[in-house]
Amino acid sequence: MIGSDTHTNTSTRSLGLACAASGLLAAPLAILAGTRIGEVPDAQWSYPHPTGLFLVEGLLLVVVHLLQAAGFVGALRLGAAGNSGVGRFALWAGVIGLLGLSVAELWSGLIGGKANDSSAATTVSTVFGITSMVFALGAIVGGIAVVRAGVWRGPWKWTILATGVAIIALVTPANISGSLPFRQTALLIWSALFVPLGLDIARGLARRAEWRAER
Repeated sequence: MIGSDTHTNTSTRSLGLACAASGLLAAPLAILAGTRIGEVPDAQWSYPHPTGLFLVEGLLLVVVHLLQAAGFVGALRLGAAGNSGVGRFALWAGVIGLLGLSVAELWSGLIGGKANDSSAATTVSTVFGITSMVFALGAIVGGIAVVRAGVWRGPWKWTILATGVAIIALVTPANISGSLPFRQTALLIWSALFVPLGLDIARGLARRAEWRAER
């Protein structure tokens, strides 16, 4: 039994550290997203980057979203949503949204040379929109459940909720605006939220134990 607990603790800590690493990996990608490199037509899907670099970015963003999803799985393992079935379902929806974003990033990277008004670009934009909203709604509903459950201790209990709000209030408007500096700032803020979220998950095991003992 002790060995099982130790394995669970180690696995959950690894999930948290993976989530924190996603923020560190995403930060330079967010800065790069707002930097024009080379002579790329504005109407090309890969703008402001050439297709080769755009594909590499897409592959790295696949990794980022998978690492972010690890954080949500860690929160579920910690029982962060308490007894709320809706909260747990919402957190899983957040995981599904992030997995969907991984697919969208890979697809996006593969069509970098297409025009923005091409059918492929329109389809990928739709996938981004749907999966982003699935993630955002999951994070918001799940985040509210986490805050209300009281399992999570400290100021970072708000970060799951904040990741969902940031998608709706910052990232989506930035993508629609077409402003590179706005997009850069929005992605930096969103990515940064996963660092404290992941670190809190990595060291949240004692808090879970304390909560269970109180019950």
